[in-house]
Amino acid sequence: MTSAKDMAIIMKEASHLLAEMAKSKKFSFDLMTAAQQSKMEKVEQLIKSTGIKVIPKVTYTPDGLNLHFDSGKDYNDCCKLTLKLRWS
Repeated sequence: MTSAKDMAIIMKEASHLLAEMAKSKKFSFDLMTAAQQSKMEKVEQLIKSTGIKVIPKVTYTPDGLNLHFDSGKDYNDCCKLTLKLRWS
């Protein structure tokens, strides 16, 4: 039950971030550009500007953006979610 509750929080935060990316071309472009230029401070600032509290670790590849959400809980390596978004 605890894991499910923690994961529900992560899913809600990830969903909110995805919604922001889907509705704002400028936000998505700025996020993609900052990631591709390795401006991780700018990437984090943009993500925080959406109002989410669970800030993902961001990595990128030539193909896309990876967002690694973690509940921060230490029990049983609990509650991680990775989103892989392809550049287009």
